[in-house]
Amino acid sequence: MNRLPWAPLNASVFVIILGGVILAVFFSGISIFAAFPLIFLVFGVWMITEAFVIPPANAYAPPRTMVAGWGALIGGLGVLWLVLYFAAQLLPIVFALILVVAGIAGVGYSFRRSSPSPPKTSTS
Repeated sequence: MNRLPWAPLNASVFVIILGGVILAVFFSGISIFAAFPLIFLVFGVWMITEAFVIPPANAYAPPRTMVAGWGALIGGLGVLWLVLYFAAQLLPIVFALILVVAGIAGVGYSFRRSSPSPPKTSTS
């Protein structure tokens, strides 16, 4: 199975998202100031999806958890920016919810990494 390199794939998807959101701004009632957070949000969701669907290209590719983490960071910033544009009074609540979700993800990651490994068999 051929493995896709993540960098050109992500750059291409970002350009597609950028063009799609710009077209949506021109043909709908979306404000240009709401378009930039949407770009970040959609690209962050793409990176999280990519981390779990597409395998790394080679041994030197970044691990899936790192790609998912960056996607969550970019998507979270997009959500905060979008909430700041539409309803700034809800920003502290959304920020607190993002922190809770990040904490739950950190606890889940630490439990996943701390699970006992299968016993190693002796080769002698």
